Amino acid sequence: MAFTLVVNPGSSSKKFALYQDRTALLTAYIERSADGFEMCTAVGTTQQRCNLLGKNDYKDSLNNFLTLAVTEKHIPDFSAITNVAIRVVAPGTYFQVHRVVDAEYLTRLNKLVTIAPLHIPHLLQEVEAIKKFLPDARILAISDSAFHSTMPDVSRRYAIDKVESERLDIYRFGYHGLSVASVMRRVEKVTDRPVRRAVVCHIGSGVSVTAVADGKSIDTTMGYAPGSGLVMGSRAGDIDPGALLVLMQAKNFKPSDAQVYLQTGGGLHALAGEADLRVLLERRSRGDVAAEAAIASFVYHIQKAIGSYVAVLGGLEALIFTATASERSPVLRALIVEKLAGLQIILNSEKNETCVSRDGVLSSVGAKVDVVVIKTNEADEILHASLGL
Repeated sequence: MAFTLVVNPGSSSKKFALYQDRTALLTAYIERSADGFEMCTAVGTTQQRCNLLGKNDYKDSLNNFLTLAVTEKHIPDFSAITNVAIRVVAPGTYFQVHRVVDAEYLTRLNKLVTIAPLHIPHLLQEVEAIKKFLPDARILAISDSAFHSTMPDVSRRYAIDKVESERLDIYRFGYHGLSVASVMRRVEKVTDRPVRRAVVCHIGSGVSVTAVADGKSIDTTMGYAPGSGLVMGSRAGDIDPGALLVLMQAKNFKPSDAQVYLQTGGGLHALAGEADLRVLLERRSRGDVAAEAAIASFVYHIQKAIGSYVAVLGGLEALIFTATASERSPVLRALIVEKLAGLQIILNSEKNETCVSRDGVLSSVGAKVDVVVIKTNEADEILHASLGL
């Protein structure tokens, strides 16, 4: 029997999944809650069980998950796990390929900590935990940007000198590729008709919009680093280089300081003092002016991205919502779609209101464009990618 552990350290959450061959035995999702941290586990397809965690429990969540797997007899002991597949968010052509983690890989990764401060430190911490508790397991790095390697030069290249671009490896790599690949693998089962052209909105603490043609990424809002693109929870997204230079001079920032500032102190957090969309939507419903303005900015930039990608694709069969915020919030989906009617993207209000945390079509029967929610399953996608290593 082959057991594989899938580890998905996000920017504000952790996910674990234990597989025997291709069958998920035990899964866990750990995220912030109103009272600190919450760990929700499920066996197979059973209902989740959720428990509050302390800060130390959050840090030690891998050990807690593995202990639970042994206690519930999914594995005889820790050593039964021979492979650990971990999601990697890091810029660079080298990191756009799935690889076995070795000393060279970790050396290269450590050099990029300030480029992706919300992801790489967490990733390195998880790798250290894996080495501690599963010293004999192979660690497989599964690239979150590999799906976007199909982007053509017209969208992948920046308008800078080609020699410098190649020498410094500066390209638009894109992220959330595992999520996009996951939903595109299943979209036609949900829509029950062919989908050649799709726009995928991944909306969680990180946010991206991706244009997909014939199953391949042709453009995405995130570029070189995962802090670029749209307004996110604590990430500012795109900012004019001139404005960035003024900011760096005014605050006496080194480049690493500016990266951390824009990725941890920007976005919704900067606009309204709160990075969590759930909290901001609740504040907005009570008439909070700052929350309303922040949500308006957030929605506006997503709408712009959708519109531009419909133009690039030359039409659309499906607008897909995925990731926690858009899977859970009918209000957020309605706000995003309300100005897209001119693109033949129209919600059925009743379907939208009743679709929460499950797959479903949100548009009316016969609509030109299917508006759908598909729950992302990055764990299955990570496992699928790891089988070739």
